[in-house]
Amino acid sequence: MTFASAPIVEAVRDWQAGAPPPLVVAIDGHGAAGKTSLATEAAEILDAVLLHTDDYFRSESAVGDARPMARYYDWGRLRDEALLPALTGQARLILVEGVSAAAPALADLVTHTVFVATPEPIRLERLHGRITPEEWDTRWLEAEREYFLSRPPESFDLIVSGST
Repeated sequence: MTFASAPIVEAVRDWQAGAPPPLVVAIDGHGAAGKTSLATEAAEILDAVLLHTDDYFRSESAVGDARPMARYYDWGRLRDEALLPALTGQARLILVEGVSAAAPALADLVTHTVFVATPEPIRLERLHGRITPEEWDTRWLEAEREYFLSRPPESFDLIVSGST
């Protein structure tokens, strides 16, 4: 277990002790904060189903939904094709990871939330290493910032570092 994932694993075990399954934990944070790495490790340790919001990503579109990240994610598909089937199946623990995993569109199904905090210079350096200049999307960064103004880190159940 890495230094950063230990608090997630410990918190989830505490949450599991206090509530009947299934538990749905959203692991959220800015792009390139380290969410996927932490969630993957936590899912392996905790034997959890792991869902990635990026699997429901769509190119920016007008969807008639004013919420900033709604134009990038198909929340209906995520709910219908992955989250609801996992909830009605044998899953005792479901981790949903990705930017805006704790969004209002999923809030009725999420039991706990984790924010992965990573300084912006580190995140931007990671992003520049992952995507080409042609893929750079300033509107995405603006939507992400707008989302986290409506859902600040202190509104999450747990804040962990993604910079280690």
